[in-house]
Amino acid sequence: MSERITIKDIAKELGIHHSTVSRALRGDVRVKEETRKKVKEYAYKQGYQVNMNALQLRGSINNVIAIIVPNINHDFFSNIVSYITNLSVQNGFIVSVFQSNESYSQEENIINTIIQNNVAGVIASVTMETGNSDHFKKLDQFNIPLVLFDRFCDDIQVPKVIVNNEGIVFDAVKKLFDKGCRRIAHIGGPQSVNVFKDRQTGYMKALDSFELNFQQSFFIDKDFTIENGKLTMLKLINLFKRPDGVIVDSNILLLGVLLELKKFHLKIPEDIAVIGFSNDPLVEAFCPGVISIVQPDTEIAQNAFDLLMKQLNGFDRILIKDIIVSAKIIE
Repeated sequence: MSERITIKDIAKELGIHHSTVSRALRGDVRVKEETRKKVKEYAYKQGYQVNMNALQLRGSINNVIAIIVPNINHDFFSNIVSYITNLSVQNGFIVSVFQSNESYSQEENIINTIIQNNVAGVIASVTMETGNSDHFKKLDQFNIPLVLFDRFCDDIQVPKVIVNNEGIVFDAVKKLFDKGCRRIAHIGGPQSVNVFKDRQTGYMKALDSFELNFQQSFFIDKDFTIENGKLTMLKLINLFKRPDGVIVDSNILLLGVLLELKKFHLKIPEDIAVIGFSNDPLVEAFCPGVISIVQPDTEIAQNAFDLLMKQLNGFDRILIKDIIVSAKIIE
């Protein structure tokens, strides 16, 4: 059996200090990109494997990253988990995935479990019930770095990856306006959550900008279900003047909306134009008239992972800037 190649072996072969090799393998941005690439390529070719047991015995690193998401069944969150898991494995980390089920108390319990297990870092998106970050603030007491993505509370200063929710919904209204829609409705989530509040703000700003007097907003407080999508669409259909366009904040609600429109034999986009936050290929296959707002989940995952690595490499989190990524409208 061949001997395990070490960091010192790589350093000797490439003619650089072993501490530089160590930093390069961890993706430390203080090492030049060219050097990081050269080290990683050589390490990969030589079959280098991080000896995590040795690192833990020295107390220099913990190799577990915790990911907390509200609902693992949601395509957006499951994709994020998948991408971060791949990035973690490539960098010698193990991932523990936690599902909060949109429950604040369950989220609190998860944080306590994470602290007890002394993980290396946490990447999280908060629940619809989370009104403050007191439980997340406990992580700082135990020097466990945190990155928030998509959903967050304003009362905690940690690095975040944010989607341009306000701007993309403004653009969605403009898209429908340009297609001739003048009665545009919005089906969103609880206004206590930054994501849904920002989307509603974009909707209202667009109505004002295009001088549209028709305003119908429906907020689903917690349960994003197909049935709630159907019930909300039924309310819109029964209006004296029903909308000729609708924007839906969730792919689950969107499915309910589409089923209700089908029930009433309303065609998309002839009778009503529909834009939904969805990247579900089934929607594209069975309802090609639906316009999709697609969030850049790979970009979100990469940035969230990079922000966590920066903190693990000693960067002061206060100096790390939030990252804003852009969703896209796809017909």
